[in-house]
Amino acid sequence: MFTLTAQDRHGILIKEATKKGYAEATVGDSVNLSHPNSKTRRGRVGNQIANTLLTGESQGVVEPDFRIRKLTPRECWRLQGFPDWAFDKAQEVNSNSQLYKQVGNSVTVNVISAIAQGLG
Repeated sequence: MFTLTAQDRHGILIKEATKKGYAEATVGDSVNLSHPNSKTRRGRVGNQIANTLLTGESQGVVEPDFRIRKLTPRECWRLQGFPDWAFDKAQEVNSNSQLYKQVGNSVTVNVISAIAQGLG
């Protein structure tokens, strides 16, 4: 175990239902922000990866100053493999809430493309 001080920053401790009771999130890690006070949640920190995108605004990323920033709708669309032009077009007629829902209900473009090529 270690102690975080203002002079020696390693990461942010995120509450989890594990033996340690927490997971450490460092710069660039994703953090699932849904149900922050839950006593049964696990796998809340994605080490240098993005966790599963849901239909709400529940994903964050640890910034270099050790603050957690919510992912923007554009970042979520990019994580799912959509091009910026598709996001720009969708943004013209949808609220941020709808953009999060659309990407949370979608599938990752690159994964589906690879599966389709494997079947062909």
